[in-house]
Amino acid sequence: LIAYETDLAVAALFGVRDDGSVIPAHKLALHDVPAASLLGEVSGADDPVARYNAIRAELEARNRPADEEKISGSEGMIWYVEQPSGEFVLFKCKPESVEAIHWAAGINKTAVLATCWNLLETQDELNYEALVPLLLEEYDAEEIAGYRAHIDDCIAQVNDALAYQARVLAAYRATGLSLSTHKSEVMRALAQQFPRGEMKRVYSVIARSENQMPS
Repeated sequence: LIAYETDLAVAALFGVRDDGSVIPAHKLALHDVPAASLLGEVSGADDPVARYNAIRAELEARNRPADEEKISGSEGMIWYVEQPSGEFVLFKCKPESVEAIHWAAGINKTAVLATCWNLLETQDELNYEALVPLLLEEYDAEEIAGYRAHIDDCIAQVNDALAYQARVLAAYRATGLSLSTHKSEVMRALAQQFPRGEMKRVYSVIARSENQMPS
């Protein structure tokens, strides 16, 4: 979709509290971690719809066609809308050219799976009712309803993956050993509980979990 100048770059977009509420990146103590740029603020005196459309038009003006039917420029931005309660709600603002490609592609399994994992960044439970509000940010209700059976399949796939991860990590912790210092012993112990053909997957689950743990 977008012809990026850098193949892979990392920047913090937001933080998540224990209760699932969102903290905008510019309110986080990130130290040396790069963050997405804060491009501006909208006050209560501004017309948010007019400002949204103006920024969307500005983003579109920067975009240019690129090779392989891609776009060179901006994919969009995130609005952090602060509620009277002090909580923040996130909204996407996409330029017209990006949105047009997105709508042409329509809802699909890859997009739904990605949305499932996105939901789990802020919630512990994944189900259709919880997923729909996120899907409505990208697709209309009729399109979502028509894809319901496939969405249910995606939810089941992700929940199965979560259950498998939980099973692997429980077995790993029960060994009382560390993968980083006793790799052979750990994998030998787990080989008694998981089929041989799954051991690469078992290792990946543990390694990913270890890498995500704070040092």
